[in-house]
Amino acid sequence: MGALAAAASADPVNARNGLVLPANCDGQIVTVAVNGNGEFTPAHVVDSTSVFVPQSFDLTFEFTPTCGTTQSETDTSAKHNAHGQLVTCNIDFTQANPFGTMHLVGMVTGVFTPAS
Repeated sequence: MGALAAAASADPVNARNGLVLPANCDGQIVTVAVNGNGEFTPAHVVDSTSVFVPQSFDLTFEFTPTCGTTQSETDTSAKHNAHGQLVTCNIDFTQANPFGTMHLVGMVTGVFTPAS
């Protein structure tokens, strides 16, 4: 996970619907970039060739519109046959924009590729 080879040029850090956020994965802070709407969309590790492939998650998404009431949704899901060298990543990320504030909190369990 740590120092890997050259950065992957496919990191979706500037993608229109992409999200870049920090994650604490078994004590190591990594920055990941996610771009896609699939339930198990892999996350690219920024400045690395590594990819985090989720196997299960328990995440709560909150959005508070400017001058509005917070809306919350929790999503839990798991693949039937989770396998590999599983790592648990904790997420607690807040981002504000002119429309309001988004907060994502929870955990995701998965594997990093290439496997270490």
